[in-house]
Amino acid sequence: MKSIQRAHIVVVADSDHGLVLTERLRRMDVALVTAVAGLDGAGSMCDKGGTDACIVMFDDAVPDALPVAAHDAPGRGSGVPSLMVVPTVTPYLRKMARRGGYLAVVSASIPPRMLYRRVGAALQWRRAARRRRRRPGGIVVPAGLARPDVFGKPTLH
Repeated sequence: MKSIQRAHIVVVADSDHGLVLTERLRRMDVALVTAVAGLDGAGSMCDKGGTDACIVMFDDAVPDALPVAAHDAPGRGSGVPSLMVVPTVTPYLRKMARRGGYLAVVSASIPPRMLYRRVGAALQWRRAARRRRRRPGGIVVPAGLARPDVFGKPTLH
């Protein structure tokens, strides 16, 4: 997948697990992987532009107790897709991550192949969102043509 090989991914790496994730991404031939110490640094990098995806690693032992509402996705305001990596994925965490602006929640024990696919899907989502914004929103009928009294009853063919 060429889009991953040209991507710039920001990883919030506060712990050893985050640094391991950064190295895994570098071995996947990602063009540029930047490790950042906190969510604020990742948010500022996403706001500046040039970032294709952001991955946030949470290492809490009790994932349901995460204050996800307090930690919104770093790319939420700038349109950069963000992935949340947690030790165990629960339905509650998925719901809270969606509310926080994360695109997906991924388990920390995910195999490299599946991580590659998840990151590729996030990049593809961003490209699709960019394309969708450029297109006009639907078919517009001019006001004069919408009145049936001007042209009479439409003919069925």
